[in-house]
Amino acid sequence: MDLYHDGLLTRKTAELISTMHLPSCLLGVGLSLLASCSSLPVPGGAARTGTSTDAVAVLKRSAALSGNPWRNYRQVKVAYAGEWHSLTTRLQPVLTDPGFRKGSVETYQPRVGRVLQLHSGPQGSKQVVRQGSKTEVLVNGMASKDSEVIAAAALVADAYTGFLFGPSWLVGRSSDLTLLEEKPLGGERCELVAGKLSPGIGSSAEDHFIVWIGKDSGLMRRFQFSLNGLESTRGADVEVTFSDHWQAADGSIWPGHFVETIQRPILTKAHDWRLNGLWLDGRKVR
Repeated sequence: MDLYHDGLLTRKTAELISTMHLPSCLLGVGLSLLASCSSLPVPGGAARTGTSTDAVAVLKRSAALSGNPWRNYRQVKVAYAGEWHSLTTRLQPVLTDPGFRKGSVETYQPRVGRVLQLHSGPQGSKQVVRQGSKTEVLVNGMASKDSEVIAAAALVADAYTGFLFGPSWLVGRSSDLTLLEEKPLGGERCELVAGKLSPGIGSSAEDHFIVWIGKDSGLMRRFQFSLNGLESTRGADVEVTFSDHWQAADGSIWPGHFVETIQRPILTKAHDWRLNGLWLDGRKVR
């Protein structure tokens, strides 16, 4: 079936699906999902309504309200556990890696820009170390030389840094910031800050993002971003919604529940996970 010439999809979407290697048995499922198109603005393609100065102020306020964790801690360690959506694992087996990414313990050292992720799952363990542009991957103790596996691990390490540290991490990395039209989410009006990351997430030269900041709470409620760090996901975008925020004894605020949804080219839930352990500079706080 030629999805573009049969008039079912736009050329760009048809090309994206072809690069994602969608199995023929899932094609009908994919098309039915596409019938419910994403209503979210496209990172890098939404109309601007505010200035860069305003956008920076919104990000900095949110970073300060959460305790500016990327600036104020030497080491943050977290434990996660979650579940993958079956369609997503079939579309992107290398990126989702469900055989190893069932749960993880992750250590972040902001001052040296180092991330250590220890993933575990039914097929064993995977260790990822990312610092700067260098990424090392060990699968069940054996170093991987697979370029796609390494690129996927780099993308995941950078993305999860953004999920955990939010505006505190984005303030120092982003450029071309601007405000978009405000939108509601979960009963709260949100200010939308759009920007660019150069270098991008993982091995990407450039990615675009939109972060939704609660106007009253000042907390990051949603993070949208492009996925240009892998050849198979280039041109796609996803979003993660954050909830169950809680406050540690030192006043810092952390999200407890994360839900990831692919927005384009196929609208479908991808991943649902929770934070079930947190250590700040060696002190266990959850």
